[in-house]
Amino acid sequence: MEMMVNKNKLKIIKKGYSLVELLVIIGILFIIVGGCSLNLYKFHRQWSNNTNVDFCDNYILHVLQNSALYCKQQNVSGRLEFCDKNKIKFYINEELIRVYEIPKEFKFMSSGVFNNNVKINNFGTIITACTISYEDANKDVHDITIRVGSHYVKVKEYIKKNKRRH
Repeated sequence: MEMMVNKNKLKIIKKGYSLVELLVIIGILFIIVGGCSLNLYKFHRQWSNNTNVDFCDNYILHVLQNSALYCKQQNVSGRLEFCDKNKIKFYINEELIRVYEIPKEFKFMSSGVFNNNVKINNFGTIITACTISYEDANKDVHDITIRVGSHYVKVKEYIKKNKRRH
């Protein structure tokens, strides 16, 4: 320690930090890092869900188009069954042709309108008008609407579960 005399008073100048000061600074840093990591986790979870929703929308459209093309090329009628979980089953004459899966955190919702089946004729045209609804990891509901015979499919904006209209 170095001592200085200042106007007839003895003043001690310390070099370095005390243990209490270091503990306070480390505590503040832990609080800041904890808050940042919590926000980063929430951001990652939301970003991951949004990416999976985009993937799922495109994947369902691909399944519809691929199944219609298969029926047209083989000149047979078929159907897609949307199971309660996260699976889509493609049948020709009640024989399972292929099983598609959406992300495991997602699940199809039973709408009752189309009995969870979409029928495709031998010309590759979807003959069941319906809305396919699925729930994502955040429990938000997403709808895909299909028109009969026009190959028109519309992906709708998501609806918060607690604000869903019946």
